[in-house]
Amino acid sequence: MIGGCASLPGLRDPDGADWSASVPEPGTLSPPVATEGVVVAGGRRDDDIASGRLKAFDTETGERQWEFDFGRMTGLTAADGTVYVGEKRGSNRARILAFDARTGDRRWTQRVANLSSAMTVANGTLYTANGGLAAIETDGGTIRWERSGVAETGFTVVAAPDDQLAADDHAVYFADADGVVALSTTDGTASWRWRPEQWEAPAVGPTPIGDAVYVGGGSDIVALDEADATARWRTSFGRAAGVTGFHTTESSLLVAEGTDEAPSDTFGTVYELSLKDGGERYEMRFDAPVTQTASTATTFIVGTNDGTVEWTDGASFFEQFETTLPTGNYVLGGAGERAFAQTSEGTLWTLSPPA
Repeated sequence: MIGGCASLPGLRDPDGADWSASVPEPGTLSPPVATEGVVVAGGRRDDDIASGRLKAFDTETGERQWEFDFGRMTGLTAADGTVYVGEKRGSNRARILAFDARTGDRRWTQRVANLSSAMTVANGTLYTANGGLAAIETDGGTIRWERSGVAETGFTVVAAPDDQLAADDHAVYFADADGVVALSTTDGTASWRWRPEQWEAPAVGPTPIGDAVYVGGGSDIVALDEADATARWRTSFGRAAGVTGFHTTESSLLVAEGTDEAPSDTFGTVYELSLKDGGERYEMRFDAPVTQTASTATTFIVGTNDGTVEWTDGASFFEQFETTLPTGNYVLGGAGERAFAQTSEGTLWTLSPPA
């Protein structure tokens, strides 16, 4: 262990553990987030769903930076040195609180007409969604526009928050059980809709990369043209599979999925697909379904329901680093090559690829 956090009693240190800390029990939709050398874990305190808590730590040393108690947490994200958390304020309303990641000083507070379970930041704008969609200026918290629904989309969040809402220079993207909608960043009007005949609830994405938008639903991955939503390719992994995350490299899309068909055929896989046509290049098999992923600028971190955490970047597809957590109940975040595993028992493990 390094820095100011000691190993927690009763738990062994996984290989590659940098430090551990006591944190709240995580919400299923809000894994740990990191920005500017600070990792923040949020969740419930005192077994009370209406009582939330944030705890922030230095990613290198594990030294606690600050903590904040509030009401029921709805969502959590971080970018450019700021941490954003949603706090429920009614049946379909939330309060957004923005904090300086290093000091915990509150930068601004804003109320929005949605639950803000999904959050993403792009070009000086924080977008929040669930029962509506709001665009908020990150500098000062002014609301630029709000939409209760558009293009037959009500902005209902059913999957992990980072996996239904995204934005880039061109548009805001939202995925639901009917497909994907792209909205103008200027006023929230619809730019295009992709509504296939057969589609399941969104599992991963939409994720805009280059001139394409990638989205996973059920056992399928689809690459859409960013300009007009034309489906460039669609790859399916079989009826029993479930896409849980993906990561792009210069020429490949790494796709994690879990197959859970007891009593046999219970496993997980990471596939390497061609970005050009979705064709399979390689695959890596796990003994248990992949249920957690974190994609960073440098690596793809995957976690299975038996506590295995593995790092890969495509270039070293057959030279992975692996460790095992003492529990299979956790949510996973990442920054650089570090993984942040927040367990249901209230432990935050900060892990680096074991040597």
